[in-house]
Amino acid sequence: MSIKIKNWKLTLLALLLCSLLTSLGVWQLSRATQKKLLLASYANRGHLPPLNAQNLAQISDKRFYRVTLRGVFDNQHTFLLDNKTFYGQIGYEVYTLFKAQGLSQAILVDRGFIRMESDRSTLPTVREISGTITLTGLLNLPPTYVAFGKIHDSPIENWPLRIEFIDLKEIAKLSKIKTDTSMEEIYPYILMMTPNHTAAYPIEWKIVSVGPERHGAYALQWFALALTLLILWAVLNWRS
Repeated sequence: MSIKIKNWKLTLLALLLCSLLTSLGVWQLSRATQKKLLLASYANRGHLPPLNAQNLAQISDKRFYRVTLRGVFDNQHTFLLDNKTFYGQIGYEVYTLFKAQGLSQAILVDRGFIRMESDRSTLPTVREISGTITLTGLLNLPPTYVAFGKIHDSPIENWPLRIEFIDLKEIAKLSKIKTDTSMEEIYPYILMMTPNHTAAYPIEWKIVSVGPERHGAYALQWFALALTLLILWAVLNWRS
């Protein structure tokens, strides 16, 4: 018994598909490793006491550090990130600029989830926080996005402004923030507020949307498909 290739074109196609499926499996494994490192970094830094604005200047990678900032909210510039869900409810993630003492740039603060009104054309009312307050939260990178259009879908800027994704440069333009050209217009990290703060809406610190276990399961599926394809090819080319 042996294997005799009956159709070279189908064999090459099978090899290409098998290579593609295997590559997808390897990519999912790499994603799982990245997520594990992220979660480990979050766990290690989350146990440290909160930093202040002066301490932040001494740290290069500021992600997942807890911080305490004192300053005022820019209540005139609140953004509603569209298409968010929270325990089955549909609505927006509320972001407001915050001018903190000790920071040369305004920082965008994630205040949590607010439910959408029954009429989409009516935006929810976001409560304003006046005066100097103290915020405690977690620093993180802005959420990633795939942009197919403009940051907001309305020709008129009605505040709070509904936006489709977070782009700090675009948010700086909309907020008419002007700084030295050698500096970023807005602080390059966002601050996710501590739950139960008076300025916060319902919020959870969600570090990864897809856990490493699920990436591992996806990798297993891709490898299984590649193995199935290889077995089918062998059966079709088996010669007695």
